[in-house]
Amino acid sequence: MRPTGHLVAAATLVVAAGSAAQGQSLANRVSAAPDGRVQFTFAARPGVCGNGRTYIQTGPNSFTGSISYNGNFYGNWNDAMRADPCVAGPVRVVVDRADKLPLTVQTYVGPPDSTQRGVTDLGRVRAQDAADYLLSISSTVEGRAGREAIFPALLADSANTASALVAIARSTSLPRETRRSALSYMGQSTNGMATIPASVTEPILAIARDERDNQVVRQQALSVLGRLDHGAGIPPLIELSRQTESKWLAKESMSTLARSGDPRARQYLRTAVRRTDLPDEVLTVALRALGQDYATAQDAALLRELYPSLKTDRSREAVFTALGDIGGSENTKWMLAMAQNGNELLETRRRAANAANRSGAPILDLIKLYDTTTDPAMKETLITIYIQNSERASIDKLVSIVKSEENISLRRRTITRLTSSDDPRIKQALQDIIGK
Repeated sequence: MRPTGHLVAAATLVVAAGSAAQGQSLANRVSAAPDGRVQFTFAARPGVCGNGRTYIQTGPNSFTGSISYNGNFYGNWNDAMRADPCVAGPVRVVVDRADKLPLTVQTYVGPPDSTQRGVTDLGRVRAQDAADYLLSISSTVEGRAGREAIFPALLADSANTASALVAIARSTSLPRETRRSALSYMGQSTNGMATIPASVTEPILAIARDERDNQVVRQQALSVLGRLDHGAGIPPLIELSRQTESKWLAKESMSTLARSGDPRARQYLRTAVRRTDLPDEVLTVALRALGQDYATAQDAALLRELYPSLKTDRSREAVFTALGDIGGSENTKWMLAMAQNGNELLETRRRAANAANRSGAPILDLIKLYDTTTDPAMKETLITIYIQNSERASIDKLVSIVKSEENISLRRRTITRLTSSDDPRIKQALQDIIGK
């Protein structure tokens, strides 16, 4: 049976409408929709899933959203996923607009939400078209919507977003937080790459070096370099920390290296702290860095070895801070010896006592220090340590101090500080003093 003229005309209209919709840009389609919320869906990149309402998983142990919904709270993502499975794609974006301007951009992944009402649905769109439109929002719209639009663009399957992210990150006319988000996602966009292309690292480096740019954005650029896969950002960070034109940039680059576990970064820090030409601010950062997350016994020994040669109060304090963070019996013994050494400056001895306490020195060793010093300031430092410690030996020592300390002024200050104590032995000792 041959189609009638009316059926042919209708079919032609449907095809023409479909072709027109495909030819019309997503931005124009959103703009042509009634004011309010407009949604569209597109293919998600592999590994992205969600429950369509409250959470999105973008990779192993990488989640965004809430694990509390429908009146139930789930203690971890595994519980949430068992209650509401993580479904692979598509990505659904809801753009809320007023007077045609985006106000918010909400992102969901997984099954459609049947509870949505009052939303103009544009249906399925090409992933690249969605990414282009969303990043155009980020590059033109200030405030919340601009920041929110970056995340869903990065979820689009096989979409090329690198050049747009670079443009957003480098645009000084955009809000600071939008640029920081673009920088952060630039780093994430390289996940899984065997090598990190110069098209990613060079713009980040350019932002970090630009003294005319916002310092917070520049710090974000350095942080992204420190997190790039395969340690791709470590060599440029080392070079930045070596340059002498900008003390700020050298210090911030050193701080970023300090947070890295990359063996090259750790070895560079060990070399840097031995240099005699480093600005004191940069040296201090490097010294403290040796006591952070990736510290080793070798690092602690190096810090103890370097201490006598350090010239400034700030660098010496950095050593105590680092050793206090590392802890361990060798470091504790060294700091207790410094605290007891009458040839050291008073402030040095006080810092050593505090660092030893923070490193976990036995309270009995800290109590012994009290009886080997006559300086009221040193005693006051030790009293503070005892007050903060809840062990019986500390309480016994405090009771002894309020009863028999010969320095009347120090004794009175100690009594004043202990008046709010709830410990019954302290209360009884104070009552005994009042009753005399």
